[in-house]
Amino acid sequence: MERINLAGPWQLHVDGDTEGIRDIPCIIPGDIFSALLKENILPDPYYGKNEEVWQVLNQKDIELSYTFSVSSHMLEEGDPYLFLESVDTVADIYLNNSYLGHHENMFYPFYADLNGILREGENTIKVRCYSAEKKAMERAEELPYPIPYGAAPIHSPHRNLVRKVQCHSGWDWGPCLMVSGIYGKAYIGFNRPGHISHCTCRPLRRTESLWDVETTIHYIIPESKRDVGSSQWELAVYYELVAPDGKVVTQEERHYPVAGPGEHLLTANFTVSNPHLWWPAGYGKQSLYTLTVQVSACSVFPEDLEQTYASSASQGFSVSGEPSETLTKRIGFRTLEVLTQEDSIGRPLTFRINGRDIWVKGANWIPLDALPSRQTPDRYRQLLGDMVAAHMNMVRVWGGGQYEQDIFYDLCDELGILVWQDCMFACAMYPATPEFLSNVQKEIAYQVLRLKDHPCLALWCGNNENLGALTWFPETKQNRDRYIIDYDRLNEGIVGNTIRALDPDHIFWPSSPSGGPQDFSDNWHADAKGDMHYWSVWHEGKPFEAYYEVVPRFCSEFGYQSFPSLETVKTYCPQEEWNLTSPIMEHHQKSPRGNSLIIENFSRYFRFPVGFKNMLYLSQVQQAMAIQTAVEYWRSQRPRCMGALYWQLNDCWPVASWSSIEYSGKWKLLHYRARRFFAPVALVSYIKEGRLSVILLNDTDQDILGDVTVRVLDFSGKPLLERVYPCEGKKEGATVILQESIENFTSKPEQYFMHATFKGSLAEDSLKAPVVKEALQTTSFFTLPKKCYLQDPVLTFTIEKTKTGLLQAVLSVERPAFFVALDVEGFPGYWEDNCFTLLPGGPRRITYIPRPGTALPSEIEFKEQCSVYDLWESYQE
Repeated sequence: MERINLAGPWQLHVDGDTEGIRDIPCIIPGDIFSALLKENILPDPYYGKNEEVWQVLNQKDIELSYTFSVSSHMLEEGDPYLFLESVDTVADIYLNNSYLGHHENMFYPFYADLNGILREGENTIKVRCYSAEKKAMERAEELPYPIPYGAAPIHSPHRNLVRKVQCHSGWDWGPCLMVSGIYGKAYIGFNRPGHISHCTCRPLRRTESLWDVETTIHYIIPESKRDVGSSQWELAVYYELVAPDGKVVTQEERHYPVAGPGEHLLTANFTVSNPHLWWPAGYGKQSLYTLTVQVSACSVFPEDLEQTYASSASQGFSVSGEPSETLTKRIGFRTLEVLTQEDSIGRPLTFRINGRDIWVKGANWIPLDALPSRQTPDRYRQLLGDMVAAHMNMVRVWGGGQYEQDIFYDLCDELGILVWQDCMFACAMYPATPEFLSNVQKEIAYQVLRLKDHPCLALWCGNNENLGALTWFPETKQNRDRYIIDYDRLNEGIVGNTIRALDPDHIFWPSSPSGGPQDFSDNWHADAKGDMHYWSVWHEGKPFEAYYEVVPRFCSEFGYQSFPSLETVKTYCPQEEWNLTSPIMEHHQKSPRGNSLIIENFSRYFRFPVGFKNMLYLSQVQQAMAIQTAVEYWRSQRPRCMGALYWQLNDCWPVASWSSIEYSGKWKLLHYRARRFFAPVALVSYIKEGRLSVILLNDTDQDILGDVTVRVLDFSGKPLLERVYPCEGKKEGATVILQESIENFTSKPEQYFMHATFKGSLAEDSLKAPVVKEALQTTSFFTLPKKCYLQDPVLTFTIEKTKTGLLQAVLSVERPAFFVALDVEGFPGYWEDNCFTLLPGGPRRITYIPRPGTALPSEIEFKEQCSVYDLWESYQE
């Protein structure tokens, strides 16, 4: 069926006397700030302190308009309607000066009937977006009592009163840029007699080998103003299900009589034998089946047309010559259980896929960019691919951001990344007025029907930290019952009930963190139930060893900050301000006390680094060290702890933050370490209460036989002792190799360190999981690194070209080097390993993996842009 695509250059007009911001082009889908930036109306909001300049737009209303032509042939297609997938946020919409409606929620589409309004020839659509900040302030004045919210240093007030991306108003890692615009699909469609609003597909396992596929098409027939001759329709639906190998599994058509306008549910069940299963990354293949449905209609459907339709439908045949509508989606066959039954400890939170308990490894996701126009498919593909490269199998879509674009969930399906899906409420109380609740109910219903069939979807969560926020604000402390009632009306009465009604196959988790349904526990400090947000190491300034004091059943947030690389710092800070306490460096640090906490730990664990570059480097070392401490210890506590999602994967602008990948896409040292500590098989070590533990982690379903060699060396590389421990690494478990007092190894902890390696029966084919050789070795200091008498490693490196044309660094040392880190500027990509211990005894070769489209230079040119860091060197003048 033909559509009129409204994507393209619209005209932007900003109200008021703002000089120069009138009638400029604005690409839709996209945001108005990107349009202003392209026209050089205002300076780059990501550079210096320019964010402050853009605050002038917070109180401005804007208008977007688009003129297009319609032929008489198009008008004969059917009853026209307007579809705008996401209007940000408070808007009135007009066509040819006829008012189409009001919209106040960017999380569900705007739909309007255009009968009698769309005309042959020239047409103009106008979307008038009102200042979300002004509207929120007006709502705050109208409410009978305040609705408190968490706020960043630069913020837009009362963000919680409008249904837009909450972090647009600023967060403790992001700028306050109150963008507006139109995102996603924008088109004029034609009902003849209706259109598909959703198609849901529910695979259900009936026996070991048989699955049912329950399909429901939500078909909308509006009130028609056209003389179509009949309100009785016969809908013919052709179904085709194709396996990953291209073989047709199901191909049939069904007929549905429908009468009059309204939503019609067209259902069909199919049986599939022995389908290929969908697995999370690291556990098996991501088998995806393609379902195609085609709807055709006629007012009278003769029985003798059935045979004709059956032979023609696969070729796109439309019954009685009427145009057809086709929809294609992918589905996966997998069972999902979320185990939350109370046990002797409290309440677990364990994800079981196809009968296997998954140790969840991943990170929290914030919007790709503060400017929505920059949220491109290539960036989604790169960032999610980087998660899999670091052996992650779950991403949490955080509740202060957005329900992500379709490509996000499609890629998660392809890559095997489970999705913890927050609903978009965060760190605040929210109104419980009838208007607000009605608005939210439409939002949740739309998003559930849109997302629930993705095999990657693992869980719906009501909000981020709103349960805990009941204890944050003076208002909630003084009148707790009032706000608990409001919280319950929204979170359970609307969000939870809507999800449970529309998606019985996924659990509704009330809040993150929480102990579970009807549990109001403090899950920032209590670790026996549900999911935990453990922030004591960062916000309370506790040492990294505090991670040993808790064993969460599932930790869905914990984090530690670092600065980005020098290459990224250069994009927002001039060289004269390369100082951690300069105004610009502090502006690009949104967390209170952030830079101070990073600097404090320089002196807690390390000798103070010399120079700005070494401070950036060491901040990333200690971030990697913090998160590694937590993850390795919690993995060793399986099955009590069954998952860790660190905060956070990505940045939405260049900034000091908790991310493991910088805004530019460059991996921080944490992401390299994650590739090791999240590996399916990993050798780890830690010192707790004066005892050294060495543990083999094994997430595969095969036992592993081998030997662990433990060596104690001094800082010249001379061995003090060596022991070999035969081991059997139990499947889906943590095997203790040794636990001994460090006094059994040395009486001079400041002069020695431990290095252990595993060698054994590791074959990727039999393990059905990738083997990461770098994860099969581990290093521990016997005391704080700053107390250790490191020696100059005499580190040298060269750049060579490999047989495949890639470039690699060749590194050698005369004495041990710690936290060795390679960096290169100007050539997007990542090293195959980084942030490692380098011992004497031969060169180490590390290949650089360029991003697609990156042309690598000569070895000499590449080396000129390379830097190599190590711990000893960071202390030197």
